[in-house]
Amino acid sequence: MKQTHNLILGGMLLSAACGTAAAQSNASNVSIYGIVDVAVTRVDHLPGGAKTYMRSGPKDGNRVGFQGSEDLGGGTKAIFKLEAGFNTDDGTAGQAGSLFNRAAFIGLTNNKLGTLTMGRQYSSYFDALNALGPVPIVTGSAGDHPGDIDGFDITIRHNNSIKYTSPTMHGFTGSAMVASGEQAGHTGSGGSAAASVKFDGSQWHHAIGYQLLKNGPNQLNWDATTAGSFSKSPVNAGYLSARDIQFLAAGTRYQMGAVSLGGSVSNVQYTPNATSVFRDKAIFNTGALLAQWQTSTPWLLGAGYTYTQANRANGITDGARYRQFALQQAYWFTKRTSVYLLEAVQRASGQTLAANGRTVIDADAVIGTSQAGLVGDGAHQTMFSIGLRHSF
Repeated sequence: MKQTHNLILGGMLLSAACGTAAAQSNASNVSIYGIVDVAVTRVDHLPGGAKTYMRSGPKDGNRVGFQGSEDLGGGTKAIFKLEAGFNTDDGTAGQAGSLFNRAAFIGLTNNKLGTLTMGRQYSSYFDALNALGPVPIVTGSAGDHPGDIDGFDITIRHNNSIKYTSPTMHGFTGSAMVASGEQAGHTGSGGSAAASVKFDGSQWHHAIGYQLLKNGPNQLNWDATTAGSFSKSPVNAGYLSARDIQFLAAGTRYQMGAVSLGGSVSNVQYTPNATSVFRDKAIFNTGALLAQWQTSTPWLLGAGYTYTQANRANGITDGARYRQFALQQAYWFTKRTSVYLLEAVQRASGQTLAANGRTVIDADAVIGTSQAGLVGDGAHQTMFSIGLRHSF
């Protein structure tokens, strides 16, 4: 049924394009864009003590991209995007072995029928919820939900995906996506699916989304041939042999002039099967509050609080809990260039599974997605960054 639905939508868009393109003069445009962002960061409570280092893209991930469109007539356009991530500190690619690791897709868009895109892209879930999460206000490196456990940050992208997004009607926009894994002989294995509905009004913004990631046949860890990538950290390290991961989340924001207030809730479930190392379903529930203030000066201020609670299962009698508070202060010289400060503190408690999926260990603090490799040596961790960001 899903495949039939996608074929119908694709046919509608292709028919709109083919029926008008021959009679219309073509108008096309291509643009180059990007962000260069780097900071000096200090993280404490590491096994070897505190660490001060140069961090690439802690505020906004570094990228360079190409995007364009061609007018096919009748309100239909062909569109594409190619976007590569890179590290400012050493010039390397953001993801080894992948050129356009952030996005690589092509599609058709029509004023009345919506947009159909195919390739490597973000899911409908992410498109709806990212704007209501911590990234715009306190950024991924400092204020991201621990380990980006609910996928509000940029870590989940889908290969081999087809996504449809409806036109916006009375403020509402719907979207759905399917993607397939890349291992021959395993039809349906390693695929992804997502759906969302969002509302954007003059002051209120709401969104709800669902996302499913299926593991591949090599399930002792998360199979590299799956369509969807995601953040792997000490928060979920013991559950990567799951059969699938399900995400359900909702977010809201209210804009009051220069001040905005918002929040989100999410439920993420790692479901095992006979091949999984762990035996019981692992559930992470997260609640978050956000606030932002554009002062009368060029300073933009943001704050966020996140609480994540894991369930008691797999021999765990005290589920892991992560409490995190984060701040951002950004001084915008222009719309493109800013200097910024990021601060975050996290306290972890309770128990989780070690990376082997069997051993019960105490939960350690780990701030943000960008710090996933810098695990605290105990229950506390703090982070401070000062950086410079420019977009073009």
